Amino acid sequence: MPDGISQQMKRELVVILEMAKLLEKPLDASRTIQGILRLLSQLYGLNCGRVSLPVPATNTMEVRYSYGLSMDDLKAGRFTLNINQGVTGYVMRTGSIGLVPDVNKEPLFIYRVAELSNHSGGRMTFIAVPILESGTPIGVLSVQREGLHERPFDGDISLLRIAASMVGQVLRIHQFVVDQTAHLVKENQHLRHSIAIEAMLKQSLAHGILGTSPALMDAVRATIQVARSDAPVMLLGESGTGKEKFARMTHQQSDRREKPFICINCAAIPADLLESELFGHAKGAFTGASQSKQGKILQADGGTLFLDEIGDMPLALQAKLLRVLQEKKVDPVGSDNAISVDFRVITATHVNLQESVNQGRFRLDLFYRLHVVPVQLPPLRERQEDIRQLALHFLNELNHHYERNWSLDADAFEILERFDWPGNIRQLQNVLERTALTSDEDSLSGAKLKRSLSSESAINLPQHANSEKAAFSASHEQPAHQPAHQPASPGQRPYGRSYNWVNQDEAAQIRAMLVDTNNNQSEAARRLNLSLRQLRYRVSKLGIDLS
Repeated sequence: MPDGISQQMKRELVVILEMAKLLEKPLDASRTIQGILRLLSQLYGLNCGRVSLPVPATNTMEVRYSYGLSMDDLKAGRFTLNINQGVTGYVMRTGSIGLVPDVNKEPLFIYRVAELSNHSGGRMTFIAVPILESGTPIGVLSVQREGLHERPFDGDISLLRIAASMVGQVLRIHQFVVDQTAHLVKENQHLRHSIAIEAMLKQSLAHGILGTSPALMDAVRATIQVARSDAPVMLLGESGTGKEKFARMTHQQSDRREKPFICINCAAIPADLLESELFGHAKGAFTGASQSKQGKILQADGGTLFLDEIGDMPLALQAKLLRVLQEKKVDPVGSDNAISVDFRVITATHVNLQESVNQGRFRLDLFYRLHVVPVQLPPLRERQEDIRQLALHFLNELNHHYERNWSLDADAFEILERFDWPGNIRQLQNVLERTALTSDEDSLSGAKLKRSLSSESAINLPQHANSEKAAFSASHEQPAHQPAHQPASPGQRPYGRSYNWVNQDEAAQIRAMLVDTNNNQSEAARRLNLSLRQLRYRVSKLGIDLS
């Protein structure tokens, strides 16, 4: 064997061994690949090594790892290549070897200033080999060689193919670690979310709040999040949505849970008696005041005061309540001595307090004093997935109370989930009790529930006074030739929805509404005058792509 060839083989072996040592170290893709490129340059004269990887979104290739290239050129993107052009693109597309013995004689290189920016003159060779994975190129390893014309290219290419194989292995391991890390992070986030949801469910169940719908969980999460503070909480929602249960949960989750929770409904007490109920009175303060009375505010000292339907409080009492909140002192009716008091206030209302402020029926300063942490409680029609659980819970309570064994047929759940429930959870409970007590059998069918609901389908809340009255009649199937639904006008919502045939013509309207609402299915269903369940059924039947 000639000495020259023997010497070259020794050099190749040294480079391979040194590259192998790099693979023994802890994985650092950037450091390992740059180390391989450095060895090729320093020990074998293959300079300006670079690993170019594809960017599918732009159909280009960019240098991810390099040694000996100008940082200014890299930052300026001068080595970004079109995958359909040049030698590097050719190697990436075909998986073949790219060899240009003299770049000065190759048109693809003559005008590439970036390739020549590190060239000191004389003959320069460019060699590119594919980085393969299962026979498919995933990148390109390329180098420049100056001089050394007496050395054949076969040895360079063989060495580069070994180096490319090592680089490919590093890239595969690196990508595997990245994918696994991302998977673990996602799984960890999912577990954290599941644990948080489970904790919230346990806490909400402990306070009689049933359901797992996203809208309900948002309200539970918001309530628990502020429970340990002393910030005033305002619970907003329609009648029957469980505002008092949320208020009690807030109190029980706070540091005041060992102290009293005092509740008063501002709409249930006449205005002339409400002041005495709230602030108390001294003996002889008015006719009939034969002894002193401690008001609800003083009873809540150290604990929580829940003012339900705060929007119905008279303006005169609003001013007095504001003074108590500001000064932390209460003046009983007929007393000249202010008494210090420490309590947290939680309020609830089903009316639009901002509108009441604009109409002069509620004080602006008190509104901002109470409206620190607003929590919106969803109506039952926006959490239809909870109706089954609620119905079973209430029916179980009825069975225990009346010592019966009532059960709901499969079609009964369908009827319950289609109804709009203007009275929310309270109405659901009452309808189930009425249906059970008037039934001759233990099995409660959908037909029996429809009869119980027929008398309530014409109920409209004040804000829906002009709404269309949808009769919940026994003949609930709509003929196929009728329109499946009409979008509800602003301020309109029929509370009893009839069954509608799915019509292929609906697809375009549903798609457009989902686009308008940014894929918010609840809002889209509301605008289309459909229940969320009905909308999802149509999306499934019509093959509408939610993405």
